[in-house]
Amino acid sequence: MTSHQMSDNLAERVPVRAPLVSQTAAAIRARIEAGRWQFGEQLPSEPQLANELGISRGTLRESVRLLISNGLLDRRHGVGTFVARVPPPTIDRGIDELFGAGDAIAQMGFRPAVGACRIAVVPAPDVVARELRLGNGAAVCHFERVRLADDRPVVLCHDYIDARLLLELDVAVEDIQPQLNARGGSLYAWLEQDLGRVIDTALARIEPFSASPEAAAALNVPPGSALLRLRQTHFGADGAEILYSDNLHNSELMHFHVVRRRARPTF
Repeated sequence: MTSHQMSDNLAERVPVRAPLVSQTAAAIRARIEAGRWQFGEQLPSEPQLANELGISRGTLRESVRLLISNGLLDRRHGVGTFVARVPPPTIDRGIDELFGAGDAIAQMGFRPAVGACRIAVVPAPDVVARELRLGNGAAVCHFERVRLADDRPVVLCHDYIDARLLLELDVAVEDIQPQLNARGGSLYAWLEQDLGRVIDTALARIEPFSASPEAAAALNVPPGSALLRLRQTHFGADGAEILYSDNLHNSELMHFHVVRRRARPTF
């Protein structure tokens, strides 16, 4: 069965553009959260569940393996697959695709919004200048924002672009916030539709981070809490650097996963 033949039940939970394994895992997780299957209860048989979700059995197996690795499901050989725990509401996304924080929040059924927001032109910190290939002390536009899911802070975003983009297009700093609001708070959409800079790829680095007092206050967590730090350098289709992001995620609410496949010998 091809991806365009998915059932509406699966497609409504996560848009079709998400990888199919991630979609399926999110759909199963959503059913557990909604009480469809309780703790310790056995899931339907593989053919039955694949038919219900409108996906192939191979895709279902990969999704189940992913949820087993997350501790959500437990497979008992010769018996079946069982619910190992009922997850708290969280945002769990595959890191194998490029997405904005607002998209990730909305696709998991939460209401995205932007909390505190500060935008200013500042000298580029060393790491920003290096990642965007700018001279030392070059001017950058710094976006500091808190992204909300159902009014709860989940991501503290620090994003940077070359300030010369604003000068080239005669965009005043004070005009950026209304433009962002008109794009639903999406920095990707603003860059593409207002500045003509389309993000094509990104180099991402995931790191553990202990919440500083400032980050803890922004995310409403105790200082020293474990956060997920996602640093990304974003490129256009021509390979030119466009955006550098340094975002801190509340690890109680936001999770990332990667679907890995075994490398096959080429000889």
